Amino acid sequence: MTTDSTTLSRETAAGSSAASRRMGGLSLRAREIFALLLLSLCVVALSTAAHLYHAQQIVWTSTLREADLVARQIYEQCVRTLSRPTSQDPRTVLSRDPDLRSLLDATVGYAPWLLYAAVVDDKGVAIAHSDPKREGEVVPPQPSLRSLVSDHPLRRLLGSTRSEIYETALPFNLNGKPLATIRLGIAMPLLRGRLDDAFWYTVVLGVLALGAALVVALGLSSVTLKPIRKLAEDMERLRRGDFDVGGGAEARDEFGRLAYQLQLLGKQMETDRTRILAERSEIDSVHAAVDNLEDGILFAEANGRILFANRSIESLLGSGAENAEGRPLIEVLPAEHPLLDLMRRTIDTGEATRNAQVEIVTDGKPRELLASVFPVSGDGAACAGAILVVRDVRAVAVSARTFQSLIRYSAQLAALGQITSEVAHDVKNPLHAMAVRVAFLRERIPNQTPDVVRSLDVLEREIQRAAGVVDRFMEAVYPSDLARAPVNLNPILQELATLLQAEWQAKGVVLTTRLEPDLPAVKGDEEMLRRALMNLLVNACQSMPGGGRVDISSELEAEALRTTITDTGVGIPREDIERIFKMYYTTKTDGTGIGLALVRRVIDLHHGSIEILSTVGQGTQVIVRLPISSRP
Repeated sequence: MTTDSTTLSRETAAGSSAASRRMGGLSLRAREIFALLLLSLCVVALSTAAHLYHAQQIVWTSTLREADLVARQIYEQCVRTLSRPTSQDPRTVLSRDPDLRSLLDATVGYAPWLLYAAVVDDKGVAIAHSDPKREGEVVPPQPSLRSLVSDHPLRRLLGSTRSEIYETALPFNLNGKPLATIRLGIAMPLLRGRLDDAFWYTVVLGVLALGAALVVALGLSSVTLKPIRKLAEDMERLRRGDFDVGGGAEARDEFGRLAYQLQLLGKQMETDRTRILAERSEIDSVHAAVDNLEDGILFAEANGRILFANRSIESLLGSGAENAEGRPLIEVLPAEHPLLDLMRRTIDTGEATRNAQVEIVTDGKPRELLASVFPVSGDGAACAGAILVVRDVRAVAVSARTFQSLIRYSAQLAALGQITSEVAHDVKNPLHAMAVRVAFLRERIPNQTPDVVRSLDVLEREIQRAAGVVDRFMEAVYPSDLARAPVNLNPILQELATLLQAEWQAKGVVLTTRLEPDLPAVKGDEEMLRRALMNLLVNACQSMPGGGRVDISSELEAEALRTTITDTGVGIPREDIERIFKMYYTTKTDGTGIGLALVRRVIDLHHGSIEILSTVGQGTQVIVRLPISSRP
């Protein structure tokens, strides 16, 4: 328990170190100073921004007010000039009035931000201008200063550089009809100097205020934040796994009461840590044991969320079940999955299902499972979840089905032994007698003609061939000693494909090979393996009376060499696949029902396996697996 406690303390300390790194490695005091500085900076920045806004507003407003005052003075001078009796055109009178010109020149000299002052007619032509050279010319209109001042401060700040000149305009009438407009041009670069002065004045005040606020804040923090720093130090000790905190704390005020509660919390956490370590050790042991079970185990809540799934369930259900914990059940098991139906039925009814035989497709391959589902009761009467236990039928060491298969196979071997004895007695003896009679005829027939000699040779050769077939049959059933030697299957498969291609090409059958190079050899009897593979290839060719294709492939699979023979023939019905290896069972009109039984016998003698996958009307696939390393 001491070791576990040290481990948890180290984990907690590591979490504390990671938290410190996330805070930039700053101490508590440094973080307080940083926080106060940031707070003071925010307050001063907001105050400075507000002051700067009001200062700029004052500059803008005063500029607009001064511009209106200048325009009003020019307006009054125009009124006085036109009030004098004259028969000339008012525009001519205004353009020749020396007092008006003097006023225009004086206003430009008086206001440094004023670029020009002009009196223009309704077409924008300058009647009187502070720059005499521009009189009689069209004065281009500029954006309104009044609109700029009344605009939103942010839009004014972002759009203040759109124009370098802004104007204020004051129109006036004569006898009720528009006569002219007084236009004053304000130069923004000249006005910006007044704004810059206000800006830097505000910034200096803000810096001074920031320094003063920081000094005051640091002084206050030394007094007000001391209890908080003590609590923070206690929290740091808690994160490091030291639960002896809050020693000597007196509940004199709110901080004292908080420190006392923190001390109680530390003691409770120490007790809980001890209990959690003990429970974690037990849970880890159970988890490791369940993970190593061959049976797949899955636990799901009533809402379908998976709480636990061991490694075996992931391998049995395929790639879609990886990292199943925490995922909805519908994501791991498709909607039509038989295991999903069993889970839902148990959750809905609360009834257990035991040893239900189901067939699923995992990664494209069929797999037969035994599934049991047990309900998990909650606090109330409703089912809180369900536990699924699945077992691969092939992984069961001894089951009823396996035992029955062994009994049937033993019966077949017994029948094969019986027929072998009968063959040895009923076939070889007549063959021997026939061979003796042929030799007798060779001696007794005088003056043998070529036809007679040829006939006797044929009889003797066929008798010997029949005797050889019987001998090979007996060797396959009762092999005395397998000639175990390294056998390279690729040359054998290539040779058989070439031989059968020449024989079946005329019937429209094409044999193709896809053999993986540099495959390791298998230990076995080369001649027996050759005859077994020949039998499988001939069956594949015979299954395509109208022609077709036979694909032969070899590849390395785990600790075995896999040979696959695929044809496009008529296929085998599902109910016949389990019976095709039985002795005497055949679907051919001229078959004996011995060939595939002998093939299986040869594969079993080599500790291999044979698998048949077939679809009626599409073809058959035969998979032979032979181990690479020899078995004792």
